[in-house]
Amino acid sequence: MLRSIAHLRNYSPRTTAVSASKKVRLLATCTRQIRGAQPSLSEANHDFTQFENFTKKLYTARPVAFWMDKILEKENKKSVNVPSPSLANQYEHVTVNKTMSDSYMEEFLPFKSSPKLLDEYITTGGKIRIGKILEDLDALAAAISCKHIDTFVAGPPMTVVTASVDRMELLMPNTVQDLKLSGHVAHVGKSSMEVFVKLETMPDYDPEVVEASAFPPSDFIAEPTSNTVLFARFTMVAIDSVTGQSVRVNPLVTRTDKEKRIAEYAKDCKAHKRLLGESDLSKAPPTEDERLMLHNIYMDYSKENKTSTASSTATVWMEDTKLQSVFLMQPQDRNIQNKVFGGYLMRRAYELAHATGSVYAKCPVNLLALDEIIFKKPVPVGSLLNLSSQVIYAQGDPHKSFQVSVAAEVTDVETGTMDLTNTFHFTLAAEDKPVPKILPKTYAESILYLEGKRKREQGVQAKEQLLSLMSTTLEDQ
Repeated sequence: MLRSIAHLRNYSPRTTAVSASKKVRLLATCTRQIRGAQPSLSEANHDFTQFENFTKKLYTARPVAFWMDKILEKENKKSVNVPSPSLANQYEHVTVNKTMSDSYMEEFLPFKSSPKLLDEYITTGGKIRIGKILEDLDALAAAISCKHIDTFVAGPPMTVVTASVDRMELLMPNTVQDLKLSGHVAHVGKSSMEVFVKLETMPDYDPEVVEASAFPPSDFIAEPTSNTVLFARFTMVAIDSVTGQSVRVNPLVTRTDKEKRIAEYAKDCKAHKRLLGESDLSKAPPTEDERLMLHNIYMDYSKENKTSTASSTATVWMEDTKLQSVFLMQPQDRNIQNKVFGGYLMRRAYELAHATGSVYAKCPVNLLALDEIIFKKPVPVGSLLNLSSQVIYAQGDPHKSFQVSVAAEVTDVETGTMDLTNTFHFTLAAEDKPVPKILPKTYAESILYLEGKRKREQGVQAKEQLLSLMSTTLEDQ
C-alpha cells in the first residue's frame, strides 16, 4: 500500500472529481498514465490516521464542481459547494516536512503506440504541437504543487496558482516519439514553490515494465539528461481558496548531495530572475552601448522610405510583422478559482507566435526557446483575451533565429476595461533560409528591439548554464 497509489496510476493531472455523486470525469485519453508520489511518513509527530483516505486523492488544479453550479450560485445568490470564511478559519494551519520524492509525479504520452492520442497532438507537418505540451507541463506543475502543500490532515482549503515560468529550452528536434513528463518541487519559500518539470523521450517505452517498476524511480530527480526535450521551471504560489491570501507551504528536506545541488540551482535561478527584473527596460533606461547601437541603426537606414516597407529584401520594418487574435474565455479552460489556466494562455500565445514567425520568414519555423513568463493578472472566464504579436529582433543574414513578442491583454466585456496580463517572448528559427533583419521606426519599437536583443543574449547564457548542469548529470551517471 505504501509503494504506490493505484488510484492515481490510471488518471492524468487533468482528472477531476465532480459534485456529490463522487464520480470521476477523465479530461484526457485513457492512454495517458500518471503515478503520484506517496506521502512521507517521516513525520512521526503528525497524525496520519487519514492515510487510507489520502491514497484515494486526486491532485489537480482543475475545478471540483460543474460550471452550471457556478451559474446557479449567481442566480440563487448563495454559495454552492464553497466553504465559508468562518469554516476555513476553524482550521489550524500546520506544516509537515516533505522531500522531493513526495511531490514527484510522472505522465506518459505514448505517441508511437497510440494513434488516437497522437491525433490530438499532431501538427499539419507531422510534428508534435508544442503548445499542447506547454499546457500539459503547466497542469503537471500545478498538480505537483498541490501534492506538496497537502498536510494529510484537515485544514483550510488551499490551491495553487502559476506565478511565473522560467526560460525553457527545446533541446532536441521535435519529432514523434514516446514521451514522459515528470517533475517535483525543487525549492520552497514562504508561500512559493519552485517546481522543476521535464519532458523526455522514452526510447524503450513498455507500459507493463513501467507499471511494474519501482516508484518513485531511483533517477526521479528532474534534471536534464541526454533524452531531455524540454526542461521547465515553474514558480507556483499557494493560496487560501476562500480568502485568496497566500499561505505557508510545507518545508522541503533535501536528503542527498544531488537533491541539495538541485535545490541550490533552483535557489540561484530565483535570485537571478530577481536581478534581471531590476534591470528591465520598464524600470531602467537603455545603457550607453545600447543607445549608441540604436543611433547607428538610425544612421544606417535613415535613407529608407519610412512611409513604406524597407526597400531591401534583407530588411523588414518591425511594424510590418504584426498579427492579432481575440478569444472568448470559456469555462472548459478554467482552474479551481474559475480563472483561465496559465498553460492555456501559453499555448495560445505560442500558436500565434508560430504563425507570426511563419509569415515573417516565409517558410516553416521551429521553436528554440520560451523566455520567462510572469503572470501579472488572472484571466477570468467570460472575458476577452487579446493577443498581439510581432517580430521584435532579428540579426538578418546569415542568421535563421529571431525573437517574437506576444502581449496578452484581458478585456472585461461588462466594464470595457483592458489590462495587460503578461508578455511572452519566443525564440524561433526558420528551417530553410536566413531571415530578414528587423528595423524599428519609433522609440517604442526601439525599446522592444533592445528587449529582444537582451532576451537573446540572456538566453545564450541560460542555455550554457543548463548544458553545464546536463554535463554534470551525465558525469554522475
